Amino acid sequence: PVGIWTTPEMAYFGLSPAQAVKDGRDVVEGVAKYADTLRGHVNRCSIGSLKLVVSEDDGAILGVFIFGDEACELVHYGMELVVGARTVFDVQNTLFAAVTFHECYKNAADDAVAQLAAKSSPAFRRYEAVRM
Repeated sequence: PVGIWTTPEMAYFGLSPAQAVKDGRDVVEGVAKYADTLRGHVNRCSIGSLKLVVSEDDGAILGVFIFGDEACELVHYGMELVVGARTVFDVQNTLFAAVTFHECYKNAADDAVAQLAAKSSPAFRRYEAVRM
């Protein structure tokens, strides 16, 4: 992973949306704001976001980009998601400890799944078929 220890921090791992498109993949970008998490409320965060780059074909997380407090620590979970070929559906079904910025991963996954559903993407159709 790449981390830049500035204030605020920045970190990323995996493919950017442009790189994924260049590789011939259709993607959506699930975004979460720190301010929308319990930790963000506790810390009164006015800046900070996490973005997941997600394949429309299978829901796989291809990249993670973080801007804000503790980004250089949070990116390691994102790295595991990319390397482990995890999907946004996996993240949606993961329980995160309260009052951590890891809640951003679930919020970004929820955003990505909503976009996949709106597009009736192959990933969402397969996920819905399995759930039924």
